[in-house]
Amino acid sequence: MKGRTLGLALLTLVVIVVAWKVSQDKAPQTEVSRSQLYPGLLDRLNDVERVRLRSGDDASVLVRAGEGWLMANKDDFPADGAAVRRTVLQVASLRVVEPKTANPERYARLGVQDADAEGADSTLVELLGAGDAALARLLVGHASDNTSAPRHYVRRAGEAQSWLVEGELEVPADPVPWLDAGIVDVDTAQVAEVRIEQDGSTPVVIRKREADDNFFALMNVPEGFEPKSKATVSSGGALLLDLRFNDVASADAVAGATPLRTVTVRTFDGLVATLRDYTLAERTVTAFEFATTEPGTTAGDTASAGAGETTEAAGEDTAGAGGEAAEDAAEDAADSETVAQRAARLNARTRGWVYVLPDYKRRMMERDFDSLVQPVEDAAAGDEG
Repeated sequence: MKGRTLGLALLTLVVIVVAWKVSQDKAPQTEVSRSQLYPGLLDRLNDVERVRLRSGDDASVLVRAGEGWLMANKDDFPADGAAVRRTVLQVASLRVVEPKTANPERYARLGVQDADAEGADSTLVELLGAGDAALARLLVGHASDNTSAPRHYVRRAGEAQSWLVEGELEVPADPVPWLDAGIVDVDTAQVAEVRIEQDGSTPVVIRKREADDNFFALMNVPEGFEPKSKATVSSGGALLLDLRFNDVASADAVAGATPLRTVTVRTFDGLVATLRDYTLAERTVTAFEFATTEPGTTAGDTASAGAGETTEAAGEDTAGAGGEAAEDAAEDAADSETVAQRAARLNARTRGWVYVLPDYKRRMMERDFDSLVQPVEDAAAGDEG
């Protein structure tokens, strides 16, 4: 009797297991959908035409343009399409771990307040389709540090319930991280000359004769004066080294304006970069233009041509900046990209835009000649002290 009872119990257990397995096999997509924060969104990724993000004073509006993306609130500056697609996929892939509070008084603890609430630190992420139809509207709060897998507290906009979800989530509201902020990158060793000109001020010209010189020389120092610091003077040669922007706008905003100053950078291989500063909305913005000179032309000659001067007016300090160093640099550039090709590429990238540059680069461009020199007797007195 006991054996028969045990057999019935085992048979019942087998039937239950088989029934459970059949139910799982018949509805796997249902279970997957229930675990997704936005069921079905993965199938509609190509329907996303606009991505809006807002947090505090920061906002980004990304708009699809063919195969690429533009930052609509930065005059349609090209955005990093791969980054946009990655974020859209991240939102669609979020999986629910567990429900959290539905009490608005506790939203602040998770960082899921409405984005326009006072003191809110949430980020509102909106994925929009045709006609700005909402495919997803998500308030992203704090990250959870209680697990090795990436998790975040979120709340679907307009709903009371908040959730702990799992998945990568990169949603900066600041526009700049969505943009390729690189402008140009010229190694300091390749710079032959930097010239800073602005009305009412003595031009600042720093120059090297050979690419392997350690320091730049300050040109046209008056008799009885000398440079204060070789390091300060030479730091201007790094102006175009890994130059990136903090903000960007259409150059139409400064069309017809007179530049505040003009900075010309010339390299040993013949690249000429001209930077022009303008005032826009109480900020200084910079426009770029790139050209070439024949390799081997002296820095003094190219500087004079750019400034509208004669070679004689520049004086003896115009000689000898090219030579073998210029030829070697030109040969190196020819291995991958000619100087003319590089200038064309940089023009295509920067034409039509003005940029807000980092403060430390601005200081290099705004140096005043008088701040770079001192009377010789002052230097001697300092040495004696």
